[in-house]
Parts: sequence; C-alpha cells; structure tokens
Amino acid sequence: MHTPAKMTDNRAEQGSYSFPAPAADAATRRPGRTNRTQHKLFNAALAIMSVKGPSSTTVEEVALAAGVSKGTVYYNFGSKKTMVDQLLQYGAQLLADQVVHGAQDDDPRAAVRGGVLAALRYLEEHPGFARLWIAETWKGPESWSATLIEIRGQLIEAIEKMLQRLSSRYSVDSSQDIRTMSVAIFGSIFMLSMDREVHSSPRSAEESVLPVMLMIDSYIKA
Repeated sequence: MHTPAKMTDNRAEQGSYSFPAPAADAATRRPGRTNRTQHKLFNAALAIMSVKGPSSTTVEEVALAAGVSKGTVYYNFGSKKTMVDQLLQYGAQLLADQVVHGAQDDDPRAAVRGGVLAALRYLEEHPGFARLWIAETWKGPESWSATLIEIRGQLIEAIEKMLQRLSSRYSVDSSQDIRTMSVAIFGSIFMLSMDREVHSSPRSAEESVLPVMLMIDSYIKA
C-alpha cells in the first residue's frame, strides 16, 4: 500500500477540516477495502477513547488496536485532528441511520419515541462516541471544526423533522418553539448517555427515554 508523506497536527491547525481529502481520495480509489479499514479504525479509536478520553488517545494506539500501520491511519485521516473530525462524521452518520430506522412508525409520537430510544441505544453501545462528542463541544464554539458544526445542525434538524410530524395527528402547543425543543432533546440524549458512562448509572436506554418523552407530551395537548 502506498503511504503518503507523514502529516502532522500542525497542518490541521492551519484550518478546519470539514470532509478531509485524504479519506475521500482513499475511498475513491479502493472503496471496499477503505470502508472496512475505516470501520476498524472507528471501532478501535472509540474503544480507546472510552477509556482514556480523546485528548490522551494517540495515533499509535489507534493503529495498534486496529491492527494496521501508523501510516494507514495517516493515509485515511491525514492527522489526529482530521481523525477526530472523521470519527465524529462517521459516528454521527451511524447514529442518524439508527434514529431514522427507529422512527419508522405511522404514529408520530411513537416515531419520536422510537427515534430517541434508538439514539440512546446507539450511544449506550458506543460510549466512546458520546465521550468524543462531549469533549469536542465543551472546548467552546471558537474551537469547533466545520464538521462538528455541520453534524450538530444535521442531527438537530433530524429531531426537528420528527417533532414537526406530531401536528399531523395531534393538537400541539404552538407557543412552544420546535427548534428549542429539538436542541433540548439533542442535549438530553447525549447527557443521559454520558451520565451512564461517566457515573456508571444503571439507568437503561428504555428508562432514559421517559424524561425525554415528558417534553414531547408537554407539547401535545391533552
């Protein structure tokens, strides 16, 4: 496998990486093999981050855990900075897919519950992703990458679309702002997941969905 010249984090600090070119180029050349490799890198990186945290995770550790060379990590991601962006992007896409799958119900309230539950279950199974997300967002907006901003917006919009469906069957409280509710639900999902991960809460995904649904039921008029 051809390995390009080593890239360092100094290059990443020169600007934001929304959809990094190294991974895109690799996928174009060898889509099947690259997808499998990136999936291995994703699982390996998140497994380490769930224990050590994102800032303490090194490229060398990810390569060792994934069973690939350090050059392969750089080939797919370009730098640790772009690796984090790609992990966020890849993990968020898997999360969004699970939400869409869980929200397949003709009853819009049941669809919201199913989507939220699917998100909680996904983060329960991928605690490293929840930890990575929280770590990156808590750095402050001035440090957010273009990728993080875009992903956050897409996930919140997905929740907002589920909430908009409620008015097709239920009488809703029009004084409540759907966008604000979507942000609140988005934050609740991640913080409930982090509470389970950091504080070893025995609360299951099924139990965590209950307080989120209280917001939904306050929006639906009896």
